[in-house]
Amino acid sequence: MDAAKTGGYLAMLRKTKGMTQQEAAEQLGVSNKTVSKWESGGGFPDITVLPALAELYGVTADDILAGETLGERRSLWKEETQARKKRLLLRLRTRFDVCFVLSLALAAVAFFGIPYVSLAALPLSAAALWVGCVLAMHPIRCGVVEAGTELWQNLFRKLLAASLVQWWALLRMLRLGEQEMDWEAMTVRGVYDSWKPVLFCVGALLLLAVLARGLRRTAGKEARLLPEGWRQVAPWLLWGLLFLGLWHAVDERFQEALVPWVKRYGEGVLTDSRFDELWPKLKAKRDAELLPWLRARQAAAAAGGVSGLGLLTFQLRGLLSRKKQRNGLADPQK
Repeated sequence: MDAAKTGGYLAMLRKTKGMTQQEAAEQLGVSNKTVSKWESGGGFPDITVLPALAELYGVTADDILAGETLGERRSLWKEETQARKKRLLLRLRTRFDVCFVLSLALAAVAFFGIPYVSLAALPLSAAALWVGCVLAMHPIRCGVVEAGTELWQNLFRKLLAASLVQWWALLRMLRLGEQEMDWEAMTVRGVYDSWKPVLFCVGALLLLAVLARGLRRTAGKEARLLPEGWRQVAPWLLWGLLFLGLWHAVDERFQEALVPWVKRYGEGVLTDSRFDELWPKLKAKRDAELLPWLRARQAAAAAGGVSGLGLLTFQLRGLLSRKKQRNGLADPQK
């Protein structure tokens, strides 16, 4: 404790109250010289007088002994701490955004399938995203700063976007099944490469589920991974998974049955008039082998189209009903 600092503080408080040393002494029950001694730094107020002195000037005993108003100091310290935390949060978001943009750029390079370069770009893209997550989340996890729901949603949505691009880039690089050469396009393809859209839908649904669960555990049950308008994406992914899976399963069987006929009779085997005029028995065999799968293929396409239209109608109907409800709630306020 500093007697001179306390004395100057007491003099300032007395003058703020518009009192003389004599008036302060009379209210405290001490002499004028005692008040002058306190204010000149010659000593501290006695402990028995300290509560009355603090009440007279409207401060606390701790403020008098410290020689300053501690409440204002605490308020300034809190404001400074909050400003520092905001600056740190801004830096954390900036770090993550830089890593996120770098990750997307590397994933785009991998997506274009540049020889050797894409092979190195994809793991670097995943590494950049992981580094961004660590830089952004570690200070928050350690309690250095507190993150709100909006910040967590922003981070998880960017994680989802970058992960989806990386997943599709990986699928483009893979060759599923036995490899075969496409001499017309001069590219190597996999036997099951046509299943890649189905696998993408499966991966996207898994990413949505995992990241949505992680966001709810981190930011609270009320947090949503996708905005209101984008929450209809998951049903379309599920529809794409079911429709594309069914279509490819039926189409592959049809193509397997069609290939021997095409090799022997050409591309127009299904419309060749010779089967009707010259080869009735062969036509019956052709129809028995090909028509069931052709009809199944057409049925799968029709089922996909009808279910897609039904899903679209259901979502539009829900959107219109929500708009009507909002308008109905807004009308009474007008």
